[in-house]
Amino acid sequence: MSSVQNISSEDCYKKLNEDQNSYLIDVRSPTEWNVDGIPDEDSFEGILFKLAIRNEEGTENLNFIEEFNSLEIPKDSNIYFICKSGGRSNLAANMVANEGYKSLFNVEDGFTLGWKPKGLPSSEY
Repeated sequence: MSSVQNISSEDCYKKLNEDQNSYLIDVRSPTEWNVDGIPDEDSFEGILFKLAIRNEEGTENLNFIEEFNSLEIPKDSNIYFICKSGGRSNLAANMVANEGYKSLFNVEDGFTLGWKPKGLPSSEY
């Protein structure tokens, strides 16, 4: 099983700009995307996917792994997971680690508490 590495939002943004074959997976809920915005995918080279790990009521998305696998991300890609503050993204990254992906990162300060307040590019959803 692969281990998940923690990374700051600033370092994640730098890495996304260095590698066009990297992926940022925003695992927050659609309400959070609408209220707080999303990382601005036009500001970095990597690819952004929005895939909620929990539904609006906070219940686990039982189809998360199936939906993730349907994205057809190459297993050797750098994949960064982000949520509000690092908890759900860590859970998601560890779930994906069991699928054989090799290079997984948890954005430990999240979008709402890290990315956005640090002035990294974001946009409305």
